[in-house]
Amino acid sequence: AFFYRILKTIFIKAGQGRRVIRKIIVQQVYFTAVEVLLLLGIIGVIFGALVIIQVLAQLSRVGISEALGQFLVVIVIRELGPLIAAVIVILYSGTAMATEVGYMTVLGDIRAITMRGIDPIHFVAVPRLIGTTIGMVCLLIYFDVVALLGGFIVSWLLTGIPFYTFIMGVAASIGASDIIIGFIKAIFFAAIIVVICLYRGFQVGGEITRLPRAISKSAMDCFLGLLIIDLIVSGIFYL
Repeated sequence: AFFYRILKTIFIKAGQGRRVIRKIIVQQVYFTAVEVLLLLGIIGVIFGALVIIQVLAQLSRVGISEALGQFLVVIVIRELGPLIAAVIVILYSGTAMATEVGYMTVLGDIRAITMRGIDPIHFVAVPRLIGTTIGMVCLLIYFDVVALLGGFIVSWLLTGIPFYTFIMGVAASIGASDIIIGFIKAIFFAAIIVVICLYRGFQVGGEITRLPRAISKSAMDCFLGLLIIDLIVSGIFYL
């Protein structure tokens, strides 16, 4: 119901407060994506390297190290890449979102916005949903690229595999459907993170003692939601 209200507001009030909404969207994209680029880049390189190290230990026994790029596509781009990017968004942006809206609810800011005739869903929820979705898609692309880069560096150091061979293995394994499915996951992940975190923030009420529990519960609900969405999307497209 809460997600439906946000979507309904997006279409009904699309032209209202455009300048303010655009400013909040840009701020949300910056907070969600730009500020975590360094952290996510380090995680992506390390993760890609770890995947290659584990896979290489098995492939070296049968002499098919050329398939390293294919394994990265299956493990990183199809499954764990979107999940890891979403987890970073939850920890950095989602919990902050729930905290911000929770404080706005406790301190009466939401009530004040409503009394001025401004829809809090339009002013608070809509730009954060749009901004987080844009940021999530950008982070997914960035994570996949740096994970592939980290995987290649380790592959080259350990096996001497040429860059061309590695890239051809990736290109042969990845298809347009993998990219589209990754974007679908990113959009759904962003939506479920924003909806859950904002909903928990709005539900705090006037008691500040309920805020810590709302933040922790929003994080746990987001984790569960991500796994369910990932299972459904992967089951639909890959089985």
